[in-house]
Amino acid sequence: MTDFNPDTFLTEEQNVILETEFTAIPEGDYDGIIKDIKPDTTPKGSHLLAVTWLIDSEEVREHTGMPEPTCRQTIWLDLDENGKLAGGSNKNIGLGKLRDALGQNDGSPWSPSMLLGQPAYVHVAPDKTGQYSNVVQVAPR
Repeated sequence: MTDFNPDTFLTEEQNVILETEFTAIPEGDYDGIIKDIKPDTTPKGSHLLAVTWLIDSEEVREHTGMPEPTCRQTIWLDLDENGKLAGGSNKNIGLGKLRDALGQNDGSPWSPSMLLGQPAYVHVAPDKTGQYSNVVQVAPR
């Protein structure tokens, strides 16, 4: 735990030169573990689940300089009129694929919190800007 004092942070002089570019995780296949999930709604009213994957690779840790390199997977959600996950044709395909890869798409009672801590193989690829990386595919481990 760092010793951060928010009261003095704004007035303390700093002598560190900060980086201006992010080192993205290279495109490839890695062992991943779901570190965090966050449901969200876009300003236009679309619903999503942001899944944060911890990439378990010494090569990636060395490349990025991060002790716990992470990248995000965005899963768009289709909801019914009650705000619950919609089932049926062409509904929640991304979430279905994720649950299937984790062995959680068998009709058993399920909640999104059950995704936390789950391992899988993930394919990481650059985003449209080429500055960041996203998980674009998940497979069973």
